[in-house]
Amino acid sequence: MKIICTQENLKTGLLMVGRIVSSSNTLPILSNLLLKTENGTLKISSTNLEIAITTQVRCKVEEEGETTVSSKTLTDLISNMPSKNITLLTDSGQLKIDTENYHTSIKTLPAEDFPLIPKVEGSAPLKFDSQELKKALDEVVFAASSNQTQPEISGVFFSVEKGVLKIVATDRYRLAEKTMAVSKTSTQEAVIVPQKTVAELSRIIGNQKGEVLMVCNHNQATLSFNDTEIISRLVDGQYPDYRQIIPQEFKTTAVTEKTSLISALRAAAVFSQSSNSVKFEMVESRQVLVLTAESAELGKSVVELPANIQGVGGEIVFNYHYVLDCLAGVETANVVIKTIDDNSPGLILPEEKTDYIYLIMPIKS
Repeated sequence: MKIICTQENLKTGLLMVGRIVSSSNTLPILSNLLLKTENGTLKISSTNLEIAITTQVRCKVEEEGETTVSSKTLTDLISNMPSKNITLLTDSGQLKIDTENYHTSIKTLPAEDFPLIPKVEGSAPLKFDSQELKKALDEVVFAASSNQTQPEISGVFFSVEKGVLKIVATDRYRLAEKTMAVSKTSTQEAVIVPQKTVAELSRIIGNQKGEVLMVCNHNQATLSFNDTEIISRLVDGQYPDYRQIIPQEFKTTAVTEKTSLISALRAAAVFSQSSNSVKFEMVESRQVLVLTAESAELGKSVVELPANIQGVGGEIVFNYHYVLDCLAGVETANVVIKTIDDNSPGLILPEEKTDYIYLIMPIKS
């Protein structure tokens, strides 16, 4: 194999695929990237046996071929080379890398030892605008469980029915659901995508525009965006019937300004380092939302925010981290907080929008 590529293109491709690479000593090949010429481009692939990422890099191919090389070594090297054309040449178990006064060689492993990356064949692809999908994923993915003993909630649930996609994540302490339209309307689908796969897709999209295609079968999914493709195993299992835990009626509704609420929570957090708890009190008679946090060692914080309170009022204690996680993705100026009592889940919504809900369990005293 011999190719000539710009440092910028090569660096971008390496960074695109490298984050999932394993440092496993039991399977050294998993620490490597597969470099392969294909259709006049360089194809770079990585895998950890759960997820594989492949991207195409524009280059001049002078000799066809393939090899594998340490992801960390090659990425660190290319990242520190000048922004010039770089020549990659395979020769006797080495990858030679040359540009101007840089002349380096890295040991390689045979390409045939690299795990086979499957081709996923399934139904017609779902199509998404990349930025709309990224926003939806970022509003949901943080709520997925990190506990692998419950694999079905360690992933993100994608459910398609009648042209509507619902993206859901929960760790049983909170639940986020985002609804968006999709182009495909013919069939119903429901799959659980690993949280890491969703996070990688969001990272790969970044601020780039384009279309994301999603193809699923019973145990795998392919997510394609521009020149990059993610192939992932799906999580086996039945996702919980989460709709049954979302209350249909609430006794109190508070509407308040989002940025003020974020500032108040961050101030309260100074006094809730040990418990993470902040008390929300909806005072209907004074039309204020009162946030209180107290520490026996540090002191007490009380912040009053103007709010439109409707209903009976009352108080509830939330984990402030969970509330801040939600507010980070809300784009409306105001947020709506709905509660029943201090023992029932509360709901946080963007004002005058119906495409996002965030359910949060209270901290019980």
